[in-house]
Amino acid sequence: MCFNMTLLTEMKELEQEFRALFEEISFSPAAGISGFSHPSWPIIPAEHPGSARMVRWGLIPSWARTREEAQKLRKATLNARLETAWDLPSFRNSIGPRRCLIPVDGFYEPFHHEGSSYPFYLHRRDRKLFALGGIYDRWNDPETNRRYATFSILTTDARGIVSVIHNRKQRMPLMISSEDYQRWLDPNLDRQEVLSLAEREPDDQLTAYPVSSQLYARSGKQQDDLTKPWNYGIESVDRLIAL
Repeated sequence: MCFNMTLLTEMKELEQEFRALFEEISFSPAAGISGFSHPSWPIIPAEHPGSARMVRWGLIPSWARTREEAQKLRKATLNARLETAWDLPSFRNSIGPRRCLIPVDGFYEPFHHEGSSYPFYLHRRDRKLFALGGIYDRWNDPETNRRYATFSILTTDARGIVSVIHNRKQRMPLMISSEDYQRWLDPNLDRQEVLSLAEREPDDQLTAYPVSSQLYARSGKQQDDLTKPWNYGIESVDRLIAL
């Protein structure tokens, strides 16, 4: 699963990494952003691979009939299991033609220990920007006729370091290798080709450490640096990766 992400990279580096224009979007870099607040996030969509778009986190499928239905659906679509995306009504119309790249500096997963959850920050060892694989859709609000673009992060079975950290649900966001960016955005890929790209995800490039539990602050007023290592005074947590 993936419900919190970080993006602090400057615009110029984003454009260089994804060979796409970011100048038309407005995004405030931040750490530990929660999907449950349904924030806007920059994505590179298959339909416009040369420019980034700001899209709200929590996919609302185009067939949603009412605002109430849309609100209910987006709470359950922050993530989409890659293995079943073709079979579920909320995702099957997007997994083919509307895949996207989601720029991040890192993401967070919980380690469960003796009844408590401890957040870990996962990022590339070289601290470079990378991309998660996602899907998106558009929905028209029947009351206002306003159009909303929304996205979901695709997830796969946890591997490598993530399988150690996310020890309860054993899931992780799909990571897309930089050499596969353009191929991932190709709307003509069939199901097997998409799944084959997922098997190439560079999970071995990740490292991790525990961060402040303020990541889970419901008030949204996080005071701690959510990319800074945190010591809980519990060896099984603080030294999890080293043990």
